[in-house]
Amino acid sequence: MIRPFHGYVVDPAAAERVVAPVTEDLDQAERAALLSSNPDTSLFLMPDQPADHQQGRAYFERVTRDGNFVAEDGWWIYRISDESHSQTGIIAEVSVDAYQSGRILRHEHTVGEVAHHVADALETVGASTHPVSLVYRHNPLIDEIVAEVVATQPRIHLDRHGRVQEAWKAELSETLAAALDVIPQLYIADGHHRSAAAAVLAERDGSDARSHFLAVLFPDVDMRILSYHRCLHLPDHSPAEILQAIRRHFWLTAIPEPNGVPEPGEVWVCGEGSWYTLTLEHGTDEGPTSALDASRLQHQVLGPICDVADPRADPRLNYVPGSVPLAKVATACDEQAGLSFVTRPPTVDDVMAVSDAGGVVPPKSTWFTPKVGAGIFLRAL
Repeated sequence: MIRPFHGYVVDPAAAERVVAPVTEDLDQAERAALLSSNPDTSLFLMPDQPADHQQGRAYFERVTRDGNFVAEDGWWIYRISDESHSQTGIIAEVSVDAYQSGRILRHEHTVGEVAHHVADALETVGASTHPVSLVYRHNPLIDEIVAEVVATQPRIHLDRHGRVQEAWKAELSETLAAALDVIPQLYIADGHHRSAAAAVLAERDGSDARSHFLAVLFPDVDMRILSYHRCLHLPDHSPAEILQAIRRHFWLTAIPEPNGVPEPGEVWVCGEGSWYTLTLEHGTDEGPTSALDASRLQHQVLGPICDVADPRADPRLNYVPGSVPLAKVATACDEQAGLSFVTRPPTVDDVMAVSDAGGVVPPKSTWFTPKVGAGIFLRAL
């Protein structure tokens, strides 16, 4: 299921100009500006449009010749940190067979059209540089091996505005391989469509290069999940009217502007500048998905009271990453005459339980952070 990385690693001297920013942090204008101003940015390897695929291919062929990327094989340790959190994982290749047979488990739906679009881009560009983020139940032996490696100076160190990425070459290859070999299953944190795209590519061409895909494996104890905040705007109803409808079924308790995360089973609601606590009813006991607060909010409030039948597609319901401050969320939602809903994020154990049961979490329920960067490791397809 897991084998060593085989490909290219960015030259440390080139990392500052080559390694791409987190794509979720870029709007279209920022993306275009970066691509036009920096011919070495690895953002070229992640084209947005089919018309840009050949440009990505030309970039790949150039940077593997001119020294921006250097051929490297073996196990690598990767760490990403921000001001408040750090997580350390193992760069590896994982098998498409494991994904298709259910040893690599998902917690989100994938859309076939999107997976094929990603596969088309990868096929034309000919390389992947954005590792899928996977989680395993932590193993003390792996912890010891990783700790020994990261006690040395990293080969690569990149600090951008407090977001630090580091990479070490791991020489303990046989010991690490043996420890990884006993991992029973992996769980996708980020990269559901990239994983599905790898399966599409393997079906098109059964070559060894396409039998595996690029990933970083993190222990569950290292992971941090934030929730997505929900902003609901019902054009035909004011926030006060929606709150009144909710009050007919649930207690709403006025509170000062909150901080942190709600208690389990509670939702913070903001409308017209006022905050409330809404206490949800117990879940339906129909499996681990039904116990998630985001599921309970949808099935008890947003669906039956606010008429949001499809939270994935309803244009009146917008999602904001949990990294955005609550005050900013509330202000933006108020400007749309909407209501903000803040739920407690699920734990990593919650997400793995859903995956183990073959379920999926509600749309926009998990915001794994910090996001794994692209442009340090490059794997040819």
